[in-house]
Amino acid sequence: MRLRFLPLALCLMVVFSSQICFANSSIITADINSKSLDLVAFKAAAKKEIAPKITAEEVHSIPNYFTPKTYLAHSDVTPFKNRGIFHIEEFSYKKIDTDYVSSAILTNSKAEIVEVMASATTFRQGMFYGFAIMVILLNLVCYFLFEEKLFMNYSLAMAAMTALFFYSDGLFAMIGMENGVNNNVLSSFLILMTSVLATVFASNYLTINETFPKLRWVSYLVFGAAGVLFLSGALSDVVGFLPIANVLSFSIVTIYFIAGVVLFSQKNYPKFYVIACSIPLLFAIDFFVLQSLGINFLFTEAIHLKVATLVEMLIITYAIMYRMRAIKEENRLRQTELRIFLKRQEVMNRKTASQLMEDVYLENLIMHYDLDGYEIKLLQYISEGKDNAKIARKLKTTEAEIEEQTKELYHKLEISEHIQEDYRMVNDQPDYIYN
Repeated sequence: MRLRFLPLALCLMVVFSSQICFANSSIITADINSKSLDLVAFKAAAKKEIAPKITAEEVHSIPNYFTPKTYLAHSDVTPFKNRGIFHIEEFSYKKIDTDYVSSAILTNSKAEIVEVMASATTFRQGMFYGFAIMVILLNLVCYFLFEEKLFMNYSLAMAAMTALFFYSDGLFAMIGMENGVNNNVLSSFLILMTSVLATVFASNYLTINETFPKLRWVSYLVFGAAGVLFLSGALSDVVGFLPIANVLSFSIVTIYFIAGVVLFSQKNYPKFYVIACSIPLLFAIDFFVLQSLGINFLFTEAIHLKVATLVEMLIITYAIMYRMRAIKEENRLRQTELRIFLKRQEVMNRKTASQLMEDVYLENLIMHYDLDGYEIKLLQYISEGKDNAKIARKLKTTEAEIEEQTKELYHKLEISEHIQEDYRMVNDQPDYIYN
């Protein structure tokens, strides 16, 4: 029974030994990243023996001929050669290219990390723009509630600043405004508009016209020059005009900030402006001006400037409310001093007929200070002790206009000088107040 299978076993041994010595073998190379297994055929060397190296001349001398059966194998092998995972060794079908697998895993890991970072960046941007829009709307609501122009000025300045951040984050493409627009021109335009609106707010908030009236004309000249340079750079494509326009725009904002520093010790509300705008202004100059010129001063990033701007929004919004209350207190004080001034003049003329002397005094006051009819009525209502609401109804105007006219009348009558003179008289003659 066993001898019956002996010839078959001998035949199998002969066939197997002949294949090891002389025959060609096929191996299977597994591509981890592909969807199917590619069959690659090539010659295998003897066991534990590397195939001899072929010189470049011999490779080029081999004709590029492929049979119909080997063409598919060649086309499948070519991309693996390009990837650097093709090995001419015995039993290479057992070897998986760990470099390619690890690179694929690393690529997937990098893709996941990039996706997570993009999601975090989008979340931070959404938080910033949502908060900025909320503060802008809050200032608009306060403008309609309190009829204070500063809220409107600040909301416009913050809207321009938010648009500048929106551009710097590359989000204009979301609304289709990126195509066909020169980036430098758009950036300079947004910087110019932001600087103009910020200067208007600073001028009204700090009442620059009362303390530094000539500074307004300086700002007109500087912004005019910046506008001319911007138009020249936008129309002529000259690179140097736009950076100079940016420098001029931020220079006038810096000048108004210095004016706030000068007023820091005189009143309280300029202190809020100086404290709130110091760091954002420094970061903005470094981020939008110096870095565009190739100067790395503070290495400011967008996240630093955004955080500083958010803090500035909160402080300035509160500062406007504080200033509004302070201005109302100043107006009440001016009206009180006006009444005291009129009462003092009335007491001094008490020896004669009171009504006659009061009329004569008012006529002399009108002629001496050249008061018009509106100012005469305002002075009369103030002397009678009427509040701003009643005066506004009688004169058919607003309370804000009454406050502004009262301030002008206060300075026109030189009330503060008379009060200071009374103080000096009291200090020089202690019994002056009893006389």
